[in-house]
Amino acid sequence: MSKFQKSVFSKLYRYYVRKLVSRIGIVLLYLALFTVYIWALSSSGKASLEEPSRAKHFLADIPIDTLQQKLVLFWVVSLIQLGFLLIAMTPLISWLVGRGLGWEELKAKKLFSIPKIRRDEDVKVTLFTPGTNRETMILAKFVAAFTWFMGINLLTTTGFFIYFLVATKIGVASTSLFLLLNGVGFVLINFLFLVPLLFYQQEVSSFLFTLIMGFSIGVLFGVGYFFWETILQYPLVFISLSIPLSILTGWIFFSLYWKKYLKNDLE
Repeated sequence: MSKFQKSVFSKLYRYYVRKLVSRIGIVLLYLALFTVYIWALSSSGKASLEEPSRAKHFLADIPIDTLQQKLVLFWVVSLIQLGFLLIAMTPLISWLVGRGLGWEELKAKKLFSIPKIRRDEDVKVTLFTPGTNRETMILAKFVAAFTWFMGINLLTTTGFFIYFLVATKIGVASTSLFLLLNGVGFVLINFLFLVPLLFYQQEVSSFLFTLIMGFSIGVLFGVGYFFWETILQYPLVFISLSIPLSILTGWIFFSLYWKKYLKNDLE
């Protein structure tokens, strides 16, 4: 980037971050509904306070006697956080892409209509921001999404941090390790996996792609469920495999979105 392009990027980044504030209401609503769902699942089994060396509620089946077992616990929590981030980032990225959430279609009783992409915002940014281009806009949108992603993850990490300190006996040192891993390490992997996927999903918004994505997620959870004992025996192997696979998946969808977005600009 040239110096002028950097200034344009910075201007666009601040603009997108501020504009996403208007979506905070729907984000909070989605998070509240998802929290109620998670709470319902966790409260389906009563907490066992008689085992201080084990986490309670929905994390109670994961032993935490060794460092490797604690890493598995933190990794599973990062997947739970990924669920929160999926719910929270969907309306934000839908706005960045220019696609609505379907409220207008719902009011018009078009229950099976996919909301169309509106490029009004991109046109306005292009007209009133001299020196901008589509590449700079893409990068500014991704960095704005990263800012919100990290902020939302910080809230969930803080909640789990307090939970581990109050409701478990894993120790202050291990809880601090959780804060480092889930606040910095795992969240970067989650971002590289989830955000490019959501951008591409919102850009194409095809029923077939959404169906395939949902099916793939179901298969992954099924594999995790049936091979849970094996994962507990070789936790570092599965965690190490998940990292490059997540990054590769994110890079593929980022490349697809980049090409798709630039192609639309040429049409």
